[in-house]
Amino acid sequence: MLVRPLGPDDAAAFRQLRIRALRDHPEAFGRTPEEVDAVDVLADRFHRDLGSDNDFLLGAFEADALVGTIGCHRERAVKHRHIGYIWGMYVAPEHRRTGLGRWLLSAAVDRSRTWRHLECLWLDVTTVNRAARALYASFGFRSLAVKPRSLKLGAQYFDEELMALDLTGDRRELGSAPAGL
Repeated sequence: MLVRPLGPDDAAAFRQLRIRALRDHPEAFGRTPEEVDAVDVLADRFHRDLGSDNDFLLGAFEADALVGTIGCHRERAVKHRHIGYIWGMYVAPEHRRTGLGRWLLSAAVDRSRTWRHLECLWLDVTTVNRAARALYASFGFRSLAVKPRSLKLGAQYFDEELMALDLTGDRRELGSAPAGL
């Protein structure tokens, strides 16, 4: 198994796997298959992201086939640059329960730690996705809030849990007010 950043040549494979993820697990993602960008748009984005300290998308490959992804995005605004957002975590069902999800998350956390001044990682996960929530918690992600009815799929709503991982080693509670307030 190889985990590496996705480049422009991976755009078609990513698009295919992303559409599969959105079709197979619509309750787990905030987009629909119709909202996935075209291959040329993705290729351009992947080209811009190579070497960036604002965005990356990692892919897991087995025998040259893309079987898992995880991304991280960082806002460019000065007051938000200390936070990175994990997004798009997906492992094809036939590759689950192999440790691949753990490997992808570990690679994403390690790579995000190389970004200067990044202090924490945030992610959203639907509360019905127990396996993903357990994986994130095993890495030290802590629940900050539940966002009720965050996703709507037809007439059904799904709550999302906001989780955060402190990258600074600061023992102060994430989300707590500074002393004296």
